[in-house]
Amino acid sequence: MTKTKLKLVIGITSHKNTTLIKGQLAYFKNIGYKTYLLAPDHPQVHEYCNHEGCIHLSAPLEREISPFSDFKAIIVIYKHFKKIKPDVINLGTMKVSLTGMIAAYFAKVPYRIYTSRGFSALTETGFKKIALLASLKVISVLSHKVICISKSIKDNGIKYKMFKDNNTYVINKGSSNGVDLNLFSNKNINIDSKNKLRDSLNIMQNEFVFGYVGRLIDRKGINELYEAFNLCYKKNNSIKLLVVGPVEEIQLKKDKNIITKLQSHPGVILTGRINHKDVPLHMSIMDTFVLPAWWEGFGNVLIQAAAMGVPTISTFALGTQDAVSDNFNGELVPISYVDELEKVMIKFMESEKLREAYGKNGIKWSRNFEPEIIWKGMDRIYKKQFV
Repeated sequence: MTKTKLKLVIGITSHKNTTLIKGQLAYFKNIGYKTYLLAPDHPQVHEYCNHEGCIHLSAPLEREISPFSDFKAIIVIYKHFKKIKPDVINLGTMKVSLTGMIAAYFAKVPYRIYTSRGFSALTETGFKKIALLASLKVISVLSHKVICISKSIKDNGIKYKMFKDNNTYVINKGSSNGVDLNLFSNKNINIDSKNKLRDSLNIMQNEFVFGYVGRLIDRKGINELYEAFNLCYKKNNSIKLLVVGPVEEIQLKKDKNIITKLQSHPGVILTGRINHKDVPLHMSIMDTFVLPAWWEGFGNVLIQAAAMGVPTISTFALGTQDAVSDNFNGELVPISYVDELEKVMIKFMESEKLREAYGKNGIKWSRNFEPEIIWKGMDRIYKKQFV
């Protein structure tokens, strides 16, 4: 028999991670859980807890490796767990998962779940790579279940012997929290708004628009995107590349001049960071969405574009390969192959029929990622221990 009012703790490392769990704790509270958010003390965390109706468990978490701070966090989290006695914890992102799992083990939390959002360790080198892989192994050993947000993460976790097949799950088609299909819908976009946006960005009605949304960093393929677009532009200068998102220079090591190149290119438009609610409008003026990432945890932005009816191009990379249904709502290319990327971009540009088919299929594909589908899957996993 399932216990009533199960105590559920969700853990995140940074206040910025609240966007990864939007709506989730409110859902679990509404279906009968007593909900807690383990996170650093920050106004954005307070706002999230007030909105979702959960209790904040403050912890001094730092993203970078810091033995003293991490030990302090373990002690604080241990005290929280001993006091509230949670039935289930689900920790995602590396630092809260490591400190939280250690604390939960010693506090004898009965059901410990880790949500794996990717393998950043595989792209690191030296001590940091060793430390991250060791941390991941500790987290995995201390977890009763692992939820992977994509099939390729699960496959790689098992391949590298980080996870065991019999206790590792992917919910439906993947994603950590689903996609807000009410927000990402063309039904909310009118032609006047689209025309005003095009005018404000100096995009002519006859110009073809390739689009990108995300942080401007190496691993999301911003260098390859620029190079492929530049090749396309040399063949047809009636095209634009609309790049939406903030620059993170610390993660731009492949080409130190990439931002200057983007800024000076006559076909490239950089918007910088915009409000999340304005992303659908920007996507609505894109003819094709391109994300040539080296790896992602899943690639929610690809589902967002699909939900807007925008055909997508991405890579056969960890996470991205799960977010695009290849040859159904978009196409995948090998990682870092600029010539292949250019070829597919031109193919999309030249075939309106192909884009229309992929766009319609994208709306169908996106329905696999409604948040309730993911949350119901989590609920089933949470209750397995108590049935």
